[in-house]
Amino acid sequence: MILLLASCADERTLSGPCTTDCTVDVHAPGILDPASPNFHGAVLRAANWDFPLCAKCHGDDFSGGTAKVSCLGCHREGPTACTTCHAAGPTSNAHPFHAAKAVACSACHVVPARWDDGHITKPVTVTFGVLAGPARWDGETCTNVYCHGTGSPRWNAPATGACTTCHGNPPASHVRDDCASCHPRSAPHVDGIVQLGTGCNGCHGSLASNAPPNDLAGNRFTTAIGVGAHQAHLQGSARLSAPVPCATCHLVPTQLGSPGHIDTPAPAEVDLGLGWDRTAQTCASATCHGNARPVWTSTGQVFCGSCHGVPPASAPHTAAMTLTMCASCHPRTIDAAGTIIVSGGTSEHINGRVDLQ
Repeated sequence: MILLLASCADERTLSGPCTTDCTVDVHAPGILDPASPNFHGAVLRAANWDFPLCAKCHGDDFSGGTAKVSCLGCHREGPTACTTCHAAGPTSNAHPFHAAKAVACSACHVVPARWDDGHITKPVTVTFGVLAGPARWDGETCTNVYCHGTGSPRWNAPATGACTTCHGNPPASHVRDDCASCHPRSAPHVDGIVQLGTGCNGCHGSLASNAPPNDLAGNRFTTAIGVGAHQAHLQGSARLSAPVPCATCHLVPTQLGSPGHIDTPAPAEVDLGLGWDRTAQTCASATCHGNARPVWTSTGQVFCGSCHGVPPASAPHTAAMTLTMCASCHPRTIDAAGTIIVSGGTSEHINGRVDLQ
């Protein structure tokens, strides 16, 4: 029973704001003392959370009522608000750990719409949300829940919920451990959905292109080996050939799980016929560069004459020939001004065949 010196129902009005112990004709001493058995929280609990009884004096919205003493001075959102009892959330066991990971209360409990739906008089129960599946709570740990995978950390020992508790690092189905390459840093974790970048450029490249930059490590500069001359090839920026498609150097997957894509370790495989030397950062047997060996991460090493002389040293070329003379024998490759012909995204230059009239 709630402890009163007099009935609140007789609409007695306190003489002023509650500055000491609110014992003016109404409450027993200690009503504001958390250590007292007469503390208002304790007596409210003893009265089975009978908030309507409090409202008789303090008003339906607890802003003062006939008592002219507002509960909102201490309980800013009102005595019946969730935060009044739970603050930012329960602090027992692994509650704070889950809250820090943005796990909603509804993932494990039925969240009441109102304070007076009976939930404060019922024992706390675990009722998993729709994502959990046929999960089970035994009072100490959860089993068969999506959020912990095959792991079963104990509720009273949240430190057991390390990265490798739920899946390996990397998971058994992966061969790579650079998570951020495929899973965006902004993506929620443990939300029942595997978050991947959208399309090829969700992991590498950009909205403008599927090829780096960015590379898998987020590098943007051509001095990074994951970036290098990707765009120089794809755009044909030197105007020495048509743009070079990805498939010239790599096996292009048709989908994320295609063999040879994410099921093999980084770096990406390069067509063996090109003689790619990662240490030297150049292709040793690529016909497109002739005898030249431009370094992948360097610029300015590819120009007209870097792959073969101008004119080439082979017969029937002679040292007196100039670029403007090339068109007499190679009219589909170069024009009379000595400019490589690139039209409709194609070119006869650097295509593996010698164009002769």
